[in-house]
Amino acid sequence: MALYNEALPEFQKYGAEIVGISVDGVWCHAAYAKHNHLHFPLLSDFEPKGAVAQKFGAYRHGEGVCERALFVLDEEGKVFWSYCSPIAVNPGAEGILEALEDLSKRKGDRHVESASHEERSHSGR
Repeated sequence: MALYNEALPEFQKYGAEIVGISVDGVWCHAAYAKHNHLHFPLLSDFEPKGAVAQKFGAYRHGEGVCERALFVLDEEGKVFWSYCSPIAVNPGAEGILEALEDLSKRKGDRHVESASHEERSHSGR
């Protein structure tokens, strides 16, 4: 979450909104967001537990937790890109930025401020 918080200006160049979702409760999210100074909302998928994650195929029924899954939705709310990372692996932000760039190209938008793929690769994002 800290990485996405830091990369938020890059996402915003594409008009993207970030939302973190987990099956933790509202109070847990509030404490986590405050402690980590997050500048994007967290959604509690607590009751019915995992309902949102299940709709996206990102819920682990055996453990009762969400996958480490990333989704980029288009303006119509359709999944444009997704990635499911192993639980112990931080998926980073590079895939999200590439998907936002691809989505932008599809729409014909120009984002002069956005870094090129090569620049992002060297920055570690």
